[in-house]
Amino acid sequence: MLKKVAAVLLVLAILPAGAFACTAVYVGSNLTADGSTVFARLEEYYSDEGWPKLFDAVPEGTHRAGEVYTGCYGFTWTFTHDSYGYTAFCDNNSTGVCPDCGGTHAHTPYQAGGTNSRGVSVTATETLVGKAAVETVDPFNRESGIEEAEIPTVLLGEASSAREAMRLLASIYETTGAYGAGSVIVADSEEAWYIENESGSQYIAVRLNADLAFLCPNISVIGLVDLKDTENVAASAGLIGTAVRAGTFAGDAEAGLIDYAASYDDSPDSTYLRLAAGLNALAGEPVYPEDLMASGIEGSAFRISNVDPEGKTVPPYTNIRLKGKQGIRDVMALYQQEPISNHRSLETHIFQISGAGDHGTVEWVSMADNRTSVFVPYEPMTTTEVFGSFHAETAMPEHTEERPAKGLCYRMKNGTWGLYPEGWRDSWYWVFSMLEHIAREDEAAGVYIRERMYALQDEICASGVTGNPAAETCWRTALDLLTEFGR
Repeated sequence: MLKKVAAVLLVLAILPAGAFACTAVYVGSNLTADGSTVFARLEEYYSDEGWPKLFDAVPEGTHRAGEVYTGCYGFTWTFTHDSYGYTAFCDNNSTGVCPDCGGTHAHTPYQAGGTNSRGVSVTATETLVGKAAVETVDPFNRESGIEEAEIPTVLLGEASSAREAMRLLASIYETTGAYGAGSVIVADSEEAWYIENESGSQYIAVRLNADLAFLCPNISVIGLVDLKDTENVAASAGLIGTAVRAGTFAGDAEAGLIDYAASYDDSPDSTYLRLAAGLNALAGEPVYPEDLMASGIEGSAFRISNVDPEGKTVPPYTNIRLKGKQGIRDVMALYQQEPISNHRSLETHIFQISGAGDHGTVEWVSMADNRTSVFVPYEPMTTTEVFGSFHAETAMPEHTEERPAKGLCYRMKNGTWGLYPEGWRDSWYWVFSMLEHIAREDEAAGVYIRERMYALQDEICASGVTGNPAAETCWRTALDLLTEFGR
């Protein structure tokens, strides 16, 4: 997740680097314990410094046919029909001044993912880093290109199928262009697509099948691809030519083969720490060393390809090892370990698609560090109202160099102090952040909180209770824990 934040440059100047660290995972239906398709993403930013998130249900018709929507950074979209209803995470905008762009115009700050009433699920804001040479040839549109935060707003509001969502995003890249690099997963009960863009107008999309699994920690996961496989691949017409002009192309242009990651991606080394941790979690054993870069692991060990070792075009696959059929608790466990989840985690959403119809998709939602939090299941296609604390707004927290003499505060990783905002106890984000802060300060308390949260998660998963009743159970448990610790 990459936020160009004009309003908080002074705050960001004192914060640690490497905060744009989201992690996505996809597991096809043949690889899951119950035959559902599962994909998820953790959104990470400066949560330790206080960047409160909201989760809500956006009503049908929030945007009317013909309405021109203006996002954070100049992108505009004219809705072709009254928008569909959908669930979504977004940033807290209690003051009317967007915390991301500093704008006061009507828009939704940084929607990150959700499911609409037609059964289309989207997760976006997975930031990638493209090669500078490619950007020189195909620059980003910093004036009116679509920024990753606007992708869920447009796709969930407009698209009635995953394929329509993929094609819509592709057409925007081709015509208006992109503000920055990123990856997106779109899915419904029929199919799923994974899209990457790492320059202004070029993109590649791969149709994800039931036998495929991949992990994306801010790194391109599309490797050697045969672009002639139009059943499983959709790509911009200039994908190969752009890389050739940039001098970065890897592949066989005449044969229509491109190693996309080698041609376009320039991921920072820090992403490989999370990649190794995630791959080992999926394998159930330490298959990969922590320092993947130094170990010489080939990208073919984890990247998506539709070309087998003999050069034959085959359905998309990866060589990722799984310890067995993945259950929903296995996917949650992936997000309950460092460095994937940590003090900078904002929210995590897991989509579990088992079939068509109003009850075919379950969206598991969590906020703050998943090691001291819990995932709540919602059936998003029928959800019109979520538990109140999920969308309880607060101000941004105040920060001080010295511990404040008054007010409830927490010590941040950078050594400064944060002052909890007024009304924090009504906010899901802040209550579960408080549990993480307690666990951080007291090791024994952390063990106790995690045990309580994991036991609660098992109870929620086993009960089959969804929506607001499940949320209320989790909420009361969290408040009881705070009471136990005198908060």
